[in-house]
Amino acid sequence: MKASAPRFALAAMSLIAGIGPGIAAEPLEARDMLELAVLALKGDEATALEMFNRGHPAFRRGDLYVYCADANGKILAHGLPDLIGRDLAALKDKTGKEFGLQLLNEARWERIKVIGYYLPKPNASKEVYKEDYFTKVGKLTCGVGYYSTKDE
Repeated sequence: MKASAPRFALAAMSLIAGIGPGIAAEPLEARDMLELAVLALKGDEATALEMFNRGHPAFRRGDLYVYCADANGKILAHGLPDLIGRDLAALKDKTGKEFGLQLLNEARWERIKVIGYYLPKPNASKEVYKEDYFTKVGKLTCGVGYYSTKDE
């Protein structure tokens, strides 16, 4: 019975998350998705990372997606597939902000924090302002962000 618990939990989370494309990615949606991702990672880390990268609807809606990096900064999951395998600590935005390093340094267990930086939307090249909710889950630093209409 215990072996099926993580699968049941992931199936239940899919229903709770409201499967379907998101029209506007708002701050509360991003935070909710991160909390859902934390539950999935605690249940079965490998399966959760696979679901994040596959774009499972519970973890990818509109411009919202989950990203995670390991303790060395290697990106294991991301909504921008070109970033998978890269070093999160090396990422900078158009202003020179080392947001990846800041994420890794400031992430804490059981605490959700917020960071703002510039990054292109999926399937785009222009960097736009984004705010992320992020935390530490085990040895992973994970987050979900939304593209904001404000400019820092």
